[in-house]
Amino acid sequence: MAAPTETLEFWPDRPQALVERMGEMAVTGDGWINLTPHVGDEDPELPGDGLFGAFSARGPAVPLCTWVPARRRRERRGRQSLGVQHATGTRAAARLAGAGHPVPEGWRVTQDHPRRGLVVEVHADEPPERVLSWLIGAGEALCLPTPTGQWRAALYRG
Repeated sequence: MAAPTETLEFWPDRPQALVERMGEMAVTGDGWINLTPHVGDEDPELPGDGLFGAFSARGPAVPLCTWVPARRRRERRGRQSLGVQHATGTRAAARLAGAGHPVPEGWRVTQDHPRRGLVVEVHADEPPERVLSWLIGAGEALCLPTPTGQWRAALYRG
């Protein structure tokens, strides 16, 4: 996998630098961003992590959230894509709805798989602040260890 071109540490209530980068990437339609919550060091290793995690039928205990800007397709823009790999099993969209963090109306779930994760398509014009806020909330809700509140964003630009 390619190395990130930039890494940002941020708190969800102060995402301005990341939102700015998302806006830049949305204009070009190039690259993607991976987001991970920080978790405390006191959390034990969880199933699905470690040496045999690659053979598990579940994703990572600490979710990997991904944002991909809308790409140009012929003369029109496609949709933004949001992904969350997690270890909470099947029906993540239903689990999020039950936790009070549903997939917003008008957004489309295209995949909800225990290993490959949850994938949601979002209209290209959806504001980056709203997209990021939902993605962070989903990552926190699907995180098995206790998140500290801080997040890391790895930006990949082509």
